[in-house]
Amino acid sequence: MIPVEWVPAIVLLLFAVGSAFALERSRKRNIALEQDRSGYVQIFEQANDGVIVLDFVNGRIHRANPRAAAMLGLSVERLEGSTIFDVHFPEDLERSAMRIADVWSSGGLVYDDIPFRTATGERLAVECSAKVTQYDNKPAVVIYARDISERLKLQQQVAEKNALVEHQNREMLSGLRYAQGIQAGMLPSLGQFRTTFSDAHVFYRPRDIVSGDFFWSAKVGERTVVAAADCTGHGVPGALLSMTGIALLQQIVAGRGVTDPAAVLSELRTDLLRALAHQEGEGQLRDGMNIGCFTFDATDGSAFYAGALCPLYILRKGMDAVEEMKGDRIPVGFQEELLKPFHTHPITVGKGDRIYLASDGFADQFGGPAGRKFKASSLRNLIAATGSLSLSAQGRMLERSFVEWMGQEDQIDDVMVLALQL
Repeated sequence: MIPVEWVPAIVLLLFAVGSAFALERSRKRNIALEQDRSGYVQIFEQANDGVIVLDFVNGRIHRANPRAAAMLGLSVERLEGSTIFDVHFPEDLERSAMRIADVWSSGGLVYDDIPFRTATGERLAVECSAKVTQYDNKPAVVIYARDISERLKLQQQVAEKNALVEHQNREMLSGLRYAQGIQAGMLPSLGQFRTTFSDAHVFYRPRDIVSGDFFWSAKVGERTVVAAADCTGHGVPGALLSMTGIALLQQIVAGRGVTDPAAVLSELRTDLLRALAHQEGEGQLRDGMNIGCFTFDATDGSAFYAGALCPLYILRKGMDAVEEMKGDRIPVGFQEELLKPFHTHPITVGKGDRIYLASDGFADQFGGPAGRKFKASSLRNLIAATGSLSLSAQGRMLERSFVEWMGQEDQIDDVMVLALQL
């Protein structure tokens, strides 16, 4: 048992030990706090962005890091002796005060519409991220400012380049629209077809405003010659070739009086190769056209057809199936072997029968549930299924079917379906 007289000494010893432990804990905590403070100060001093701590009430700058001072061309001491309004232009002071108020009400804000004023009076574009904080137990706002002048310069350069590209695109589009008008003026009207046929319609849908597909017609005496062609390429290259083809057909049929379809295709090939003879390399091998040529003689109702990789479809009046004439499997263009002749095929036609000439754009279009080609057989079935309609109504059905089949797919080629009713 501890003597009574020892109790005060023991209590005093325990108190001393407890105090020592408490002092040690306090010392370690102060060391940790000082280390944290040193770390924060180091981060503050070495931050890549400018950091400014200001009094919420009067805008006085309590602290500023070297980066903020360097951005403004001031010393840290001079910057810390000023206010946030001293680093803004007079015309921006009201907006600056409103931004500080917005920061306080929302707790934080990012803005880039108030430039800093440097020591030399220049405008420095900055993006500021401001947050509510405390400094010396008083309400304060800390602003992290980043120089965005280079970013804005790059944005301006990009905007100027985009504007230039948009201008060039508008000029190009304007040129294409003008070329579209020229090309359309070279194509025959439905009225011209209707001087020979009881009705006519064309579903004509260029892929790129101007088209490599074309249709054409001319009369020589009582004979009407009709052609429908699909030239190599589409857009401007295809359109240039199509206009060449139209001009050559006009010379061959209207100028020389050639009406036999095979002879028309043969002379067209000769003239086209001569026109393209200036080409070098493989260009001459690629350029040409698939074309169907149909001649109708009004004196006796006879009809003739020749084709260069372009079939002719016949839907006879009262029938529900389409007949197909394939023509020759050679193009109007260059051939590596000896040029093969085209052949004219006589066609028996009657009143009310319909003749169709089409490019391969419709049949080759991808779409449908499986993203496959429409196919020529489906086009023939579609023509047969809508054959009881007027040609204009049938044309609308063809267009609707094409658009529905294409869906979200891109149109891959020019499309043309020419329909004539005897």
